[in-house]
Amino acid sequence: MKEQLKKADLFGLLIIAAALVLRWLLAEWTVYQTVAVAAGALLVIISLVLKASEIRQGLGRRSTKFGIHSGVSVVALVGILGLLNYLGREHSKQVDLTEEKLYSLSDQSEQVVDQVKQDVVIKGFFQNGEDPRMRDILNLYTGRNKQIQAEFVDPEKHPEVAKQYDISSYGTLVLEMAGNKERIQKDRVVEEDITNALTKLIKGGKKTVYFIDGHGERGITDTGKEGYSVASERLRAESYDVKPLSLAREGKIPADATVVVMAGPASEPFPAEVDALNEYLKGGGSVLILVDPPDSASLKELARSWSIDVGDNMVIDRSLVSQLSGTNPVWALVQEYGPHKITEQFRNGYTLFPMARSVTPAKPAGEGITVETILSTSPDSWGETDIKSILPGKTVGMDKDKDVAGPVSLGVVATKDQGGEKKSRLVVIGDSDFASNAFFRQQLNGDLFANAISWLSHDESFISIRPKDPTNRDITMTESARRVLTLVSLIVFPGGILLAGVSVWASRRK
Repeated sequence: MKEQLKKADLFGLLIIAAALVLRWLLAEWTVYQTVAVAAGALLVIISLVLKASEIRQGLGRRSTKFGIHSGVSVVALVGILGLLNYLGREHSKQVDLTEEKLYSLSDQSEQVVDQVKQDVVIKGFFQNGEDPRMRDILNLYTGRNKQIQAEFVDPEKHPEVAKQYDISSYGTLVLEMAGNKERIQKDRVVEEDITNALTKLIKGGKKTVYFIDGHGERGITDTGKEGYSVASERLRAESYDVKPLSLAREGKIPADATVVVMAGPASEPFPAEVDALNEYLKGGGSVLILVDPPDSASLKELARSWSIDVGDNMVIDRSLVSQLSGTNPVWALVQEYGPHKITEQFRNGYTLFPMARSVTPAKPAGEGITVETILSTSPDSWGETDIKSILPGKTVGMDKDKDVAGPVSLGVVATKDQGGEKKSRLVVIGDSDFASNAFFRQQLNGDLFANAISWLSHDESFISIRPKDPTNRDITMTESARRVLTLVSLIVFPGGILLAGVSVWASRRK
């Protein structure tokens, strides 16, 4: 009997293990499992007591000491790994090493998420109630702000929820805050879609941006290269209501105007239209004027009344950066920005201005008017006044007596307090091409335009750099190349490791 009890420790451990497995399978703990664990522990203790003398003798052996040392090392390693796993779970920190920061929120998204002060629930309706890619994206939002929660719903299993939110297709996201809802229904939802929807929830009511027409300006519905359809869609996505305005017909700026834009007028507006713009500014309005080089309209008189000088020239850029980028010398490449809210996050990024003219602060500035330069070209550029000399095949050089020496100012903002909460804001940029459909997505061009609108509409908290679409880095391989890769990965590498192991074993045998 004594000999059988000495071997009861193994049986006792098996009983304890069985109780724990049942706990894992049944997800509950009963009194029977408690009795089983107690009985198993009792058998182990009895066995160890009966084998005490044998254990003492065994502990004196060299092999036993080595085994104990190895066992303690293994237990210590497992303990350290367990502690690191616990600390990692409780204090998670994600580091995004991708070039385009694909696994972290953009500056714009972080600013928007930080402004969420009420509970936001994002419901994702997906087949089988799961979408790993979307979960990874939404985790970035929920991890940044605890007031944002994400839920995934299977419309098949929960048709009542799908009916409540009027879900007609998989992949739909619904964002809900304080009873207001924003719906995203696209084939492939990206970060920008979610951030724009959050922006609309935070802003609540829409602000209106009017684009003046009738003088050859860029069209907000024009989908051609020179149109502004992309720019207008960006504004709509950021919760602005975009409308055309015939100032000659209306005679005044509508009362609901938040920002008025005149983008690339070919001809000068009538004096009455200029007066209407000026009165709107004096009343605390906000205006964005984008002018092109001569012979396009300059709106010089209006700009000069707000301490801004529009030059009669075309900027020539001979900088090394411009040459390395392969751009045309009449395309101004800007990397120098003023410390203004519109451009303060641009750092060393580029904005591209095809065929621009100088726009500089007038000195001295008018009473109560503050003027700042926000865009400047490199010192290796100038404002060419003899525009007729800029022809293909001709060499253009700077005339120190006539031309504007670089760096050339291309963008200026003017502000003036009108008393109370009224504050006039005016932005003048010497090019309208930069925000056209052909160039809106180039470098920081789109961010410059959108940030200018945000600042003019007093939405400074939404000024940022928008998320970019990830670059397609798919590798295209021929069938033969695919076979070679398969051969190397499945046979050559594993076979080489196996041969190395056999070689080491054979050498030790000798």
